[in-house]
Amino acid sequence: MERFSNGGAAAWKRWLPVPAYLALLAAVWTNRAALLAWMQSGDASPLLMLLLVTGLAFVPVIPFSVVIGTMGYLYGALAGALISLTGAWLAALVMYGLFRYVLRGRVRRLLGKHRATERWTALVERYPFRAIVLARLLPVVPQQAVNVYAAALPIPFAAYALASLLGKIPGMLVFAFIGGQIAGDRQSLVAAACVYAAFLLAVYAGNRVWARIGERGRAD
Repeated sequence: MERFSNGGAAAWKRWLPVPAYLALLAAVWTNRAALLAWMQSGDASPLLMLLLVTGLAFVPVIPFSVVIGTMGYLYGALAGALISLTGAWLAALVMYGLFRYVLRGRVRRLLGKHRATERWTALVERYPFRAIVLARLLPVVPQQAVNVYAAALPIPFAAYALASLLGKIPGMLVFAFIGGQIAGDRQSLVAAACVYAAFLLAVYAGNRVWARIGERGRAD
């Protein structure tokens, strides 16, 4: 009985961050319009803005592309991209640690029950660095899902951190540049969008070639 009590208390403590996170999510969602308006006013210092960007990456109630564009508009492409990258990266590391502590092996067992995720899970476990970089590069992949997925699998923290940092750089630069050019040259916006689209196509093609080479190597 005492063992059950201790085990229940430990489980309760592990799950305590979940309702706290949901409450924070609800609070930020309720005030999202005011937060976005305050950001766009540019009244805050860069350090305070970095803290806000980190919080908005941790609590995704505003599309992060809008946040990046706002930073680019306020501080220029490079500084805006740096603020956005640092905030998003810090939030990703915190979420990785939080969900790894809370979930432990539960999500891993759940993923094993669905065939649709088995292949991707095997790829991530075999090539963790490459898989995380690819997931960060593709804007269609929900970044919060990447954080949870990585926390549920045996991915080394160092590999996750470095892959997340590298994979986020191109998107941050592009969206910050677009934000900085909103009131400027429209041709630059079109050029940036085309370059980013070409970059994503190159990433996709390179991943397909890499996968085929790997399949041939295993066949030989």
